[in-house]
Amino acid sequence: MAPGRRPIRWLWLWGACYVVLISAVVWSLFSARQSVIAELATPKSVGDWQAWRDDVEQQQEHPGPVQRRVPKSAEPPALVLMRDYFGVSLTGAVLFSTVLYWIMAWFVTGALAPPTIKHSDERVATPRP
Repeated sequence: MAPGRRPIRWLWLWGACYVVLISAVVWSLFSARQSVIAELATPKSVGDWQAWRDDVEQQQEHPGPVQRRVPKSAEPPALVLMRDYFGVSLTGAVLFSTVLYWIMAWFVTGALAPPTIKHSDERVATPRP
């Protein structure tokens, strides 16, 4: 095999695996978004969240060993994240997955590549015991 052909073969392999990874990341986020919105956008979930906020507010009147702050959001944080900031989350997940994937691909390719150092054919005579 010609020396220039090997990196191209690796690139095709890594590229195909990259497409699978990014597809899985995007599908997972859209699936999680659909699940979160279906579960947490109900009046019951918002009411549970409000009840929890009220409980934290009442606990502040009776100081204990741990001081908790009352969350500012009137809706569950996962709902706000997946509804209002989904684009940012998707972009971040794709960006960080891409960077991590290609760095790992570079490391693995380098570890599996044959050495490029040329050795001389001279044999060094070793003394026999």
